[in-house]
Amino acid sequence: MDVRAMLSRMPGWAWFVAGAVVAALIAVIVAAATGADGEPAAASASPSASAATPSATASTGAEVAQTTAACTATAAVTGTWEGGFQAEVTVAAEADLDDWTVSLDLDDAAVTGSWSSTLEVGASGTVEVGPVDYNAAIAAGQSVGFGFTADGEAPEAIGAACATDAVVAPAPAASSTAEAPARDVPAAAGGDGDDWLRADGASIVDLNGDEVWLTGANWFGFNTSARVLHGLWTVDMEPVLDQVAARGINVLRVPISTELLLEWKAGRAEVSGSVNQAGAQSGLDTLEVFDAFLAACKERGVKVILDVHSALADDAGHLSPVWFAGDVTSTDFVEGWTWVAKRYRDDDTIVAFDLQNEPHGKASENPRASWGGGAADTDWKAVAEDLALRILDIHPNVLVMVEGIETYPKDGSSWSSTDAGDYDTTWWGGNLRGVADAPVDLGDYQDRLVYSPHEYGPLVYEQPWFQSSFSKASLEHDVWEPNWLYLDSDGIAPLLIGEWGGRLGQDERQDRWMTAVRDLIVERRLSHTFWCVNPNSGDTGGLLLDDWTTWDEEKYALLEPALWQDDEGRFVSLDHEVPLPGGITVTEFYEAGGSL
Repeated sequence: MDVRAMLSRMPGWAWFVAGAVVAALIAVIVAAATGADGEPAAASASPSASAATPSATASTGAEVAQTTAACTATAAVTGTWEGGFQAEVTVAAEADLDDWTVSLDLDDAAVTGSWSSTLEVGASGTVEVGPVDYNAAIAAGQSVGFGFTADGEAPEAIGAACATDAVVAPAPAASSTAEAPARDVPAAAGGDGDDWLRADGASIVDLNGDEVWLTGANWFGFNTSARVLHGLWTVDMEPVLDQVAARGINVLRVPISTELLLEWKAGRAEVSGSVNQAGAQSGLDTLEVFDAFLAACKERGVKVILDVHSALADDAGHLSPVWFAGDVTSTDFVEGWTWVAKRYRDDDTIVAFDLQNEPHGKASENPRASWGGGAADTDWKAVAEDLALRILDIHPNVLVMVEGIETYPKDGSSWSSTDAGDYDTTWWGGNLRGVADAPVDLGDYQDRLVYSPHEYGPLVYEQPWFQSSFSKASLEHDVWEPNWLYLDSDGIAPLLIGEWGGRLGQDERQDRWMTAVRDLIVERRLSHTFWCVNPNSGDTGGLLLDDWTTWDEEKYALLEPALWQDDEGRFVSLDHEVPLPGGITVTEFYEAGGSL
């Protein structure tokens, strides 16, 4: 399914980063760069999808000498289909903002839907767009986003200009300061060491050999420019976790960035402007917030999967097709993970590492993630294998999750082809066909391996299989089994569907797809983490509504049967000593004669 957050991950588009506006009456310089496919779930575009290179300008109207613009706006087309498109707009602040307005040039396009802004359905031409309650305030150096869908041809450029009353004074001359010490000291042990997990055929089991069912959700934010869980600007994490645990979510997948891990490693964790300064996490730096989150999860019997969602701590960082981007290198990717492995190797609150979110890239794209072939530096199977072994040499108890890619050569084709027709293509991270030919080999650590596809519906992207009549049976036969379900059917390795979810009640096909995935999960007892807790995931929404307090009861009702519970309806934790609130521990489940 982020920000995977506020930006959608659908492919077939190009995005760019706009340059900043300087003094009044100076011309704006816009630098456009082509990007990769979009997100929340790794949406994959059809071969015929066209790529657009949007452009944007930013202005504050400030007339104070030697100041710079206090906000900038960039627009990107994130998906296209016949007769329409989807776009995302990012508003970045150079100073603390209480409010902002973006002027959008939609040309002849007509808005059919929007999220996280005041943009109205039917809007066309040049329109003024404002924030909603939860994204009006932006701390300096942070950003927020909103999005929309529209009828009409996707433009090559979307004009976007940001206006606010704030201005930014010139930066003071740099001064020499001592570098903060690296944080190599491990975190205090937060677990009891009895909750580590293993792979056994297609099942995940505890150290007693009893099968367990990881049934959870995603909560993003650490992967974005906020560098903390989203929503902490409005709520404290503890009440949210109280509800998460009480409603049967026994594991949370937490996206993070390599850039943030390196900041923590170097001792450069800062206090985030995205934390309510009147709340319980006030004054904590980003690493302290993370450790407080782990402690709060442990108290409630909730486990954690750590997911490197992007190289950069950026709301659009997940759009990069591979694990390196900007100043973050492949070496940095490894160093971030090995630091985490060392710091948390004694804490069984974190039971799994999801090595990289949604490696992807189409036949014609460069770079693109491949599997068992292609360019050596982007062969995801080889990179994941090497990284997993490095991690397990440090932390031999953690599960390692390996996602798929986007495209895999058909029989008779090879990685050298740039013809989309030579490849089987699906969701970003959802193509695990290559495992049949080249499985990840972890040697003595093979029982630490879990494969993790992502799966989305037509409201994220109009995949070919949604464009004609489909059913659960047809999806299973035509899409799921050949791409990843065969790993469960043949007993090769466990699966954990790392992302699935979306909006309900807007498209009958979407509702049919979500019900079908849920039913498959229940029938096969597949582990999974629903996308997502956050309400601010643009094309999926969340389990929480915009106030970060009220639950979407219709969506939760769909999810609830896929949460681990006993015959009496009591939710089961993955902890052997700490139950979920009102629930039971895995120990109690098996002592009472339970089985999966």
